[in-house]
Amino acid sequence: MPLEKARVYQNVVMKLSVLRFMVKSLSKRGKTDLNRDCESFFAKVLNHVYGYDLKNVNEESLNEAAIDLADKDRKLCIQVTATSDAGKIKKTIETFNKHELYKKYTELRFLMLVDKKKYATTFETGDHFKFDHKTHVQDIDDVLAKAEGLNLERLKALSDLVDEELPSVSRALEPDSLLANAERNDGKPPTTAARYLRETIGNEEEREWAQDFGSLLELQERLMSLSRKQRMVIYYMIEHGGQSQFGQRVAMSIQTLRQKLQISEKEMHDYYSSLNRVNLMDIDDEDFSKEFELTCRLRGSQNDAFSMLKDFLTLDEVKRLIVDGDFSVLD
Repeated sequence: MPLEKARVYQNVVMKLSVLRFMVKSLSKRGKTDLNRDCESFFAKVLNHVYGYDLKNVNEESLNEAAIDLADKDRKLCIQVTATSDAGKIKKTIETFNKHELYKKYTELRFLMLVDKKKYATTFETGDHFKFDHKTHVQDIDDVLAKAEGLNLERLKALSDLVDEELPSVSRALEPDSLLANAERNDGKPPTTAARYLRETIGNEEEREWAQDFGSLLELQERLMSLSRKQRMVIYYMIEHGGQSQFGQRVAMSIQTLRQKLQISEKEMHDYYSSLNRVNLMDIDDEDFSKEFELTCRLRGSQNDAFSMLKDFLTLDEVKRLIVDGDFSVLD
């Protein structure tokens, strides 16, 4: 495995293994109920790894009998569980049949968040659907084995997802855990931003130098007031966006951004509202808006910060600055 791919894969392995340890620890203390945050997280993980289109059915109804996730087009449903004994599987199949879910779904799978067992029993389905525990019962090791075969681009997307969402999932499971608090980050403000300012302004004595430095400090504070997910939206626009109509801002089609992020119109509107509230995102036209535009005018040079940073930094440096809040890359 190439070095870069191995590094990304190991990040996924480490994070999911820590989550599995948390679930196992909670299980031993009798806490086996998983909340919807955890179910939705694994829906996204499985979608990335297997190409499914799973949705959390418990978000549509209070608690769907027997199942947690469903891909209606594939007629596939999955129960996410922290209990791996044979009795749990039997009971779920019984409930699945009782509610005649086999009329909607032809395949029932289990994702065990603890280690699956070597089952010696036979699981009867009443001939309503086929069930083989060797293929239809999976655990996190199976998911990781499948993920190892992804190409680098898809593996990076999975790694980013895990980094973004795992702290909030862990916090929902066990609020005081170390992993739950891993998202807390104050970033790192620039010491001088000399490397950036020297390149963009030139003369250290000029008044614009101090004014732009002050603007960068304010930008860092505004970014760190946002969630990591909100900062990822900004980074995604810088990475994939183009220039606005007049060529002064980073811009991206509203429809394209929503489709690429695979989020609903409401979620997109919420992101826009949050970023607009701190004056970091605007729209191209109040009446017929087609594009989002990133905006942060530097007071001294009057340059747009995002446009300048995109030209000045590498993509890795942009990610460190925007997502991690590490403005030391400008020093």
